[in-house]
Amino acid sequence: MNNRINKKVGILGLGMSGKSAINYYKAKSIEIIAWDDLEVTRKKFINHNILIKDLNNLKNIKLINKLFVSPGIKPNHSVLLLAKKLNIKITGDLDIFWKEKSNEKNRFIFITGSNGKSTVTTMLFHLLKANKYQAVLAGNIGVPVLSLKPNKKTTNYIVEASSYQLALAKELKPNIAILTNITPDHIEWHGSMNKYIAAKEKLFLKQDDNDLAIINIDNKYGLTFFNKLNKKEIKPKIIKISLKKQLDNSIYLYKNNIIDNLNNKKKLIGKIQNLTLLKGMHNVENILSTIAASIHMGLTHDQIREQLPKYEGLPNRLEIIYKDNNLEIINDSKATNLESCKVALSCFNKVIWIAGGRRKKEDFKYLLDNIKNIKAGFFIGESGDDFLSYFNNYFYCENSISINIAIKTAINFSKTIKGKKAILFSPGCSSFDQYKNFEERGNIFKKETHNYINENLR
Repeated sequence: MNNRINKKVGILGLGMSGKSAINYYKAKSIEIIAWDDLEVTRKKFINHNILIKDLNNLKNIKLINKLFVSPGIKPNHSVLLLAKKLNIKITGDLDIFWKEKSNEKNRFIFITGSNGKSTVTTMLFHLLKANKYQAVLAGNIGVPVLSLKPNKKTTNYIVEASSYQLALAKELKPNIAILTNITPDHIEWHGSMNKYIAAKEKLFLKQDDNDLAIINIDNKYGLTFFNKLNKKEIKPKIIKISLKKQLDNSIYLYKNNIIDNLNNKKKLIGKIQNLTLLKGMHNVENILSTIAASIHMGLTHDQIREQLPKYEGLPNRLEIIYKDNNLEIINDSKATNLESCKVALSCFNKVIWIAGGRRKKEDFKYLLDNIKNIKAGFFIGESGDDFLSYFNNYFYCENSISINIAIKTAINFSKTIKGKKAILFSPGCSSFDQYKNFEERGNIFKKETHNYINENLR
């Protein structure tokens, strides 16, 4: 007799994804045992008609035959290790979503990467919706995939997939998979750079010649992965994205013109400055990936030309929050690593830089080619002294400690610089020393900035 019959499902982690899993399994009348390491989180689910039991306890975990793991739970979590030891099936939201929805006549577009994935995801969603495509935005941005309502219409599911989610995935086979780039990130969580890359690669490994992969090869890790994928006997069609090379079967940039060369016929789509409101060459990369997917899905050049300039971008990503004739103030709180920070610094000529937070294992030398335009730095958080001691030799610096002080001193300093300049909040660090996420950090930056401007500049 199978002693796992009629056993319960375990849910580890009770954030947004955990809550969506609870609702999903309850709708199927499956009994649940849930656990979260934080007592304050567990208390929120006391009246949800589920069992809250410590799954670290051998007696409790033996009551389940499947463990749902929320994204963000570290691979070495004690409950995960115990479940593996007991051969309990471990799953995540993307595989469950895929198993249910892939049987329908839907199209799946998954986007991953260290930077730019949210921009590509929302830009593609914008283009499809504006052109009357049935499209749903989900995943690491938008609605958790298990919270999506049943849809009778054939749907384009546009899913942002984080490395946390992909680390748990085993079944995915998207119609279109996009890799924006890979840079060192979340290494502490994954355990090594190789494991981080392996999580991203999962999105492409089950694809076949009916599917499409779009890969940015300007990034060295992206190029390495392209070469690896291209050697496979069974592989998807591949579109390479590059700002540096004019490639066959590609969308590329040439003298500020975006060229459609997917059929090697070199058709002009338009000048980049006429196609987007977004700043920075990194966003040109994002646009090329988005256009490649859009054309593959049936959009015309005219449809792209009409709707792409209407995409306004996302909060906390080079977001202009104040502008006058001489000063822009930019919220780039999403820049949680030096790669993103480097890109942001390259977008402006005279920069007053606000940065800092919880440092990742990255070397400040990485930014040296991009600091010639920095006029001053005002640093915050637990890494403020690190920034100050390193960059003090290159430009004027202060350790402001907090965002509100940094804003005041940066705005006052800006009055000493002639001509157009930008106050750029691009932290280059995670937010977890002072804030729960980059969104909260960005919102506080915006609030404090507007408060100070309303009191002093108007």
